Amino acid sequence: MNARNLLITLSTCSLILTGCGGGSGGSAPISEAADQVVISDSEERSDVVGSPATAQARYRVTVRNFWGADEFPQAFPDGAHLSLIGGATHNMAVSFWDAGELVSPGVEDVAEAGLIDKLLNDEVAPAIANGTADSAIEVREYTDPSINGVAGVLSFDIDMNRDWPLVSMVTMLGPSPDWFVGVSGLSLLVDNGWAEALTVDLPLFDGGTKSDITPVMGGPDIIPANPIALVAYDAATGVYLPTSTPQIVAQLFFERIALNPVAANQ
Repeated sequence: MNARNLLITLSTCSLILTGCGGGSGGSAPISEAADQVVISDSEERSDVVGSPATAQARYRVTVRNFWGADEFPQAFPDGAHLSLIGGATHNMAVSFWDAGELVSPGVEDVAEAGLIDKLLNDEVAPAIANGTADSAIEVREYTDPSINGVAGVLSFDIDMNRDWPLVSMVTMLGPSPDWFVGVSGLSLLVDNGWAEALTVDLPLFDGGTKSDITPVMGGPDIIPANPIALVAYDAATGVYLPTSTPQIVAQLFFERIALNPVAANQ
């Protein structure tokens, strides 16, 4: 997967949206513009890094949840949140999810129920064991919704290793049938060094396993499942439909807070 530096390829997110779980079952054309989500213009990013020999870095990751009743007023659900967060730091030899591909059982569990144990135990742990991943990302807290236009915020730290410079993580938009946000194979290495700061806009994805179009849990299964694809809120009706245009509902901000093996392992 390309675009590990200034562009985040959200896994060819404009692939044909064939009846995704949050939509009507129709398909949308491929859109070149939707193939990548450009890092936000508001980002503050520096490619000034430490010595190329620096093996590790620690990052503070901040989740900003823009999903709220002010922005998505029709039928906005009670108890809205972003769920537990699961994922891994890894290399290019493994991928945990990609738009246009079917969800794995672990990512399906996140998308449908906000549960991360299957992803961590059945998919991340074997990748760590075989050397394609370095560490699990496990955050057992919710991110609050946007309230009065102020984004919900949650922060946590991750440790990065030069041999496993990629980050993948997912979190459910809850409650919902099978909608989620996340990053897939995001590199924190820039020009052979660790980026100081990085902001990534997160569009809403449909896991392709449930057919409801409103933000409620459960709903009829789609058998066989559809590929992961973009879904977006329709302001006129309050439902969530397949789209070729990314709708940003959250954001990740990565801030480098340590740049040496000792600090990263404390």
